[in-house]
Amino acid sequence: MQTIRQGSKGAQVVRWQYFLSGIGYPGITADGDFGPKTHRATVDFQSKNGLSADGIVGEKTYLAAYNKGYNQVEARDWPAKPNFNPLTGNSQRARIFGNFKYRAANDGTDAILVTDDWAKKNIVYVEIPQLKGFQWVPASGKIQFHRLAQKQLVNLFNDWEKAGLMDRVLTYAGSYVPRFVRGRPGVLSNHAFGSAFDINPEWNGLGRVPALVGEKGCVRELVALANKNGFYWGGHFSRLDGMHFEVAKIL
Repeated sequence: MQTIRQGSKGAQVVRWQYFLSGIGYPGITADGDFGPKTHRATVDFQSKNGLSADGIVGEKTYLAAYNKGYNQVEARDWPAKPNFNPLTGNSQRARIFGNFKYRAANDGTDAILVTDDWAKKNIVYVEIPQLKGFQWVPASGKIQFHRLAQKQLVNLFNDWEKAGLMDRVLTYAGSYVPRFVRGRPGVLSNHAFGSAFDINPEWNGLGRVPALVGEKGCVRELVALANKNGFYWGGHFSRLDGMHFEVAKIL
């Protein structure tokens, strides 16, 4: 098990932060950055468990954590919900991203056809270097997204990379896709506004419990940084959609 301490970054730090948060330490964000709050909580945990309170998470600290259910906590824990809500319904989404005219494609799918120049004015190609080489992503790494949120999309993938979490992104499944919400004709999807993207759908399909921490395809460790950048995770919807990340506020 990797030894971590103040200044450490990456996926193992995220797991440790989930554990500390799960056993009741307040203010711990699973962002992959072992900062002062994580250090103080670690020192307190060590002190209460008869360990050398040095803030270094090594073999003895992990053993004490296992005895407190470390594996169970990191597997079952859901990321905390952010302090903002998702956008629901056509009017809330249009209020931020603009109205457009459309008609149903009537091809047996949820697709729509945008019939005005809204897309031309609002949908841009955003280069995400971290996605180069992924299926469904052009060789340039540019994906379509709403112009108002392009900066925070770039920042999100940069933050994931800095935290050592990009290995959690296994597949990309699209961003701007003009369509209705699956199974809800007449309700425009966030994808229709170019304000959402999907990753790892094989392991986080609509209506399924998203992959657990430690399982292949898990995206739970990505959620805290997504929230920081104004994105809401579909795993917090009443109808689970663990592959889905959508812009809920413009930063």
